[in-house]
Amino acid sequence: MREVMIVSRTWEQAKEMLLKKIVSEGKKYLSRFGDTLRCEPSLVVVEKPDYFFDIEHDFSGWTFCGESYLSRVEKVLDICAEKIKSSPYTRRVSIPIWMPKDHHCRNPPAITEISLLPVKELHATAYIRSLDAYNFFMHNADFITFVLDYVAEKAGFDVGSAGFIASIPHIYLRDLKHIDLDSDYEEITGFHPLAVHLKEDYLSTAWHSAMEVVYHNGMTKRTEWGEIFEGQKESKFVQRLFIEVKNPYEHQIHDKAPFTKKYAIDYAHDYMICAKFIDRPVNERILKEGETYTYAERARYCERDDLIVDQLYTVIEKLKQDRYRRDCYVGISRIWDLKSDEPPCLRGYQFVGDHDHLKGIFYMRSNDIYGAMHANAYAFSTLTQYVAELTGFQRHKYYHFAVDAHIYGEFLKAVKEILEPETPSFFDKT
Repeated sequence: MREVMIVSRTWEQAKEMLLKKIVSEGKKYLSRFGDTLRCEPSLVVVEKPDYFFDIEHDFSGWTFCGESYLSRVEKVLDICAEKIKSSPYTRRVSIPIWMPKDHHCRNPPAITEISLLPVKELHATAYIRSLDAYNFFMHNADFITFVLDYVAEKAGFDVGSAGFIASIPHIYLRDLKHIDLDSDYEEITGFHPLAVHLKEDYLSTAWHSAMEVVYHNGMTKRTEWGEIFEGQKESKFVQRLFIEVKNPYEHQIHDKAPFTKKYAIDYAHDYMICAKFIDRPVNERILKEGETYTYAERARYCERDDLIVDQLYTVIEKLKQDRYRRDCYVGISRIWDLKSDEPPCLRGYQFVGDHDHLKGIFYMRSNDIYGAMHANAYAFSTLTQYVAELTGFQRHKYYHFAVDAHIYGEFLKAVKEILEPETPSFFDKT
């Protein structure tokens, strides 16, 4: 097991480290804007986020699709602050920036989601579908910092850390001459109080390692579910759990998983994919009676959207046209989730083409590691496999990210029995 991530004191240091990582590990890819070097999806965390630009922080001029980043979030920032203020242990504050209609835009937003997590201080985490680390790191970092600063002040919290998952960190070859290549970069290995990055061979070992890191390193806090379920009043959790699974085809389900393979397949096909329409667009209602939402409904036919877009089918068609596109993102979250007591845990996912394989990167604001993560990962990986097959890739890799990865108090004993099984003694056998 090998774990790497960038954790730095400031954004400036993080930018320098990420640039050196791209130069050191990057592969060359063609782009409509110029040839690039890309490295693997990267987790970046800054302990004390500060601004690159000291001028007034007005983001109204930073536009995409005829709108600005500020216009997508300004109406909900006070709602976020009030929710955190009233429930200072909430995991339910995550701001969607991406909208399904952005698939019709030539240059859609790079930041697709910003999640806010109160843990003594207020912490922010973003998903960035594509990051030009030389030219636009500063703008992305400042916007994340602005959202964090604003909500923290309104909610009465001190500012904590900020971070992001960048699915496609890259630089343009024309900018190489501007980058200092003399010094080395250093990545953190193993567990860090602000983040965890694991590399695993299989889905089953990923689940086992996730339980292990939360069980042994997690902090304890209250949860909102404790108002309904006594056993879920508290959880042990870690922040920003990022797992890469290199071979998701073998050893898919752990022998101690709390579900059957049939359940996993049904969950993947019905709740996640709407598999009967995997190779064609959905033009009809997906939700069954009694369902508020499903991940398939949000991805493919959400009736509440102003413009209904089958995002999954759209990204499949995009990949068929250009396997290295950077905008193959599917947004699950919606702005009205901020007023919900049960917002989707999955916020969005992206498919990224590599030379011979397809990467599936899935971003969750919250993940029940014992009760849900394994089934989630199986379904998300299955979807990535299907998309890879439909778009001509030989294989796929799976990436799993959770802003708050937790084990509820009622499951700690079950987790301990999996991680530390008792060995029968001689007397037990006689």
